Amino acid sequence: MMFINCYTFYFKILIRTWIIPILFLGIFVFGLYTFLLGKGLNDPTLVLIANPIILALMACYLFIGIYVTKIDEKDEIYETFSIIKNAMLYKTLAKWLLIFSSVVLFAVLFFALYLYIFFTPDFNNKTYFLSVFKYICLYWALPSFIMFLLGNLLSTWIRGKFVYLIALVIYSITIPMNYAVFRTEGNIPSKFRIDKILSLGEPNVTRIYNSLYGFSLDLIHWDKMILVVSLLAILFLLTWKRREVISKSQLKISLIPMLLIFIATTVYALQPFQALTDDDGETIRYYRQHKVKEGDSFESPVSFKKYDIELRPKSNLNALVKIQAVNTANKNIKQVNIGLFHELHVDQIKMDNKEIKFKQKNDSLTLYFEDNVWQPNDKRVLEFKYKGLESNLYFGNAQAVYLPNYMPWLPSEDSRPAFDIVTKYHYLHRVPHQPSEKKTYNLKVDGINKLFTNLSRNGDGNWEGVSSDGVFLFSGQLSSKVDDGIRYVYPNTWEAQFKHTNNIQRYLSDVARVTKTTLKDDNLKVPHTIYFVPNQNIADGVPHEGTWWNDDYVIWGFNQRDYPTEPFFTVDYLGDFTPQLVFARTKHLSKQDDFTFNILFANAYGRALNSALKLPNDGTEVFIDTILGSLGDISLGNNLDALEMNQQFNTWLRNKESLNPKSPVYKKWNSLIQHPTSQKWNTLYDLLKQENSK
Repeated sequence: MMFINCYTFYFKILIRTWIIPILFLGIFVFGLYTFLLGKGLNDPTLVLIANPIILALMACYLFIGIYVTKIDEKDEIYETFSIIKNAMLYKTLAKWLLIFSSVVLFAVLFFALYLYIFFTPDFNNKTYFLSVFKYICLYWALPSFIMFLLGNLLSTWIRGKFVYLIALVIYSITIPMNYAVFRTEGNIPSKFRIDKILSLGEPNVTRIYNSLYGFSLDLIHWDKMILVVSLLAILFLLTWKRREVISKSQLKISLIPMLLIFIATTVYALQPFQALTDDDGETIRYYRQHKVKEGDSFESPVSFKKYDIELRPKSNLNALVKIQAVNTANKNIKQVNIGLFHELHVDQIKMDNKEIKFKQKNDSLTLYFEDNVWQPNDKRVLEFKYKGLESNLYFGNAQAVYLPNYMPWLPSEDSRPAFDIVTKYHYLHRVPHQPSEKKTYNLKVDGINKLFTNLSRNGDGNWEGVSSDGVFLFSGQLSSKVDDGIRYVYPNTWEAQFKHTNNIQRYLSDVARVTKTTLKDDNLKVPHTIYFVPNQNIADGVPHEGTWWNDDYVIWGFNQRDYPTEPFFTVDYLGDFTPQLVFARTKHLSKQDDFTFNILFANAYGRALNSALKLPNDGTEVFIDTILGSLGDISLGNNLDALEMNQQFNTWLRNKESLNPKSPVYKKWNSLIQHPTSQKWNTLYDLLKQENSK
């Protein structure tokens, strides 16, 4: 009863101030305005990211924390509670519960408002809206309550008006926009980001919502909030003991559990987490600094036949991979180089159950077995234990998984780097690492409920199959539907784009029909499964790199973006995708692959396809100009002048024949891609020159 009286007492005091109810009402009205603004933009995800509501809530609750402590300093309040035994305990718990209940009320109100405005027949995925509620609780509600505790503690320590200045400083360094104070955004980031450590809001408000990964709701962010609350609770207990508000025995009883929580959350927070890395330019900088010499050999004398894979996506990807391998060389070998993405850190390698030495450098692993020479045709079992993933390009944690088949997330005979820096614009090029022969895969994944892969399901959490395209894994904010025998897999927030899939199927069928006829690709067809994946980072410069067209499936890549504000699959936009799909089908996996040669073909031929299919070509022609502008004498080689190549190509583009997908230029050009030679640029130059002279 005493606790309830304290609760109602402080509730009435806060209501009677008028300023606090007005602040709450103002925040709610402002929140309604931002939600309606997001509704007008048809963008339900953007309204949560970097919303100024959190700044207002944190400032308001910081002020309330200071204010309720100032109230207790008044003589009449002190006299009122002086007759009550354990008054400090009742007062403190009542104030904290009152503020916490108001924070919960705000979270529920804003979520209900969000549902009312954005939940529609076309946009109603329950998984997505559950993540919205978690987001509001994590990044709006909990930081507000923590700010109240901070204000409460500050005003307990500091008397007078000086507390407001200290509060302003603390507010500036803990809000989500604190990177403006520390001036860290835009600079080359380090592993230690003081702004991200101190921020109580979103992990990085400059990063857009990822339609595959969703909101950043990883366990580490919840752990951070619990860590801060437990630290503040410890400081409160020590303050009360110093002021003799609580006894030594009461301190021990209360302090021990708080210390245990603080230590446990601190230990967890010190572990490596993929979720704490959000540097979009890191991949470009890494491969710019670790350029591999062209003369290096990436051929391996061993062949991997069968993979047994066990994955445990937690805060990072944890993998145990056993591979049945054979020495295909005609000589004994004492060491071998294989490929593995550098963000996957190897802990241990065994050969036939015996641990061996190894060296990991960039995207390459060197295995040493001098004491046990590997003889020709000898079969052995390699066992790799590794963990990691830090970039935004690839996921492998408990919240989402994106491990594409072209990226060496599994040990591979191909030790080439996973990326290359191409053209003078420093575009990222994903070097394909699919195997050139069929391999057997057995896959086990723990903790992922809904996983999409090119393997066949074999029980709960188990998949198996034979593939020459490697293995890909997708899991996250994804939905799927089957229409006319084709399975479409897409982000939850793109639901409205797939109400009617006739345009998609008709477009792909037309592209496949014309390409099959003109380029003589007998295996080309619209596969039974199409994955629509936002798999391109904002630092990517080429829109084609995330798309792959195999015989069994299409991975249709997009830039990382939020809910599309306009329909994608219309005549106005489909033309932009054509070169992307051409590149996905025609790019060659040869070691002699030339990115510029291939991407230029994809855009030129895609332009001709668009003309034949009566689709716009505006974006395609702009990108052709960009690629031509990146040509240099060194990239062409063989004493070919880049300026002359540009002139011949531009002359060809002005020729009506360049808009004809049946032109022999495209057939010969594609043949040079599939069977590259050192003279391919010269051959293309001579071909264009011959056509232009007609």
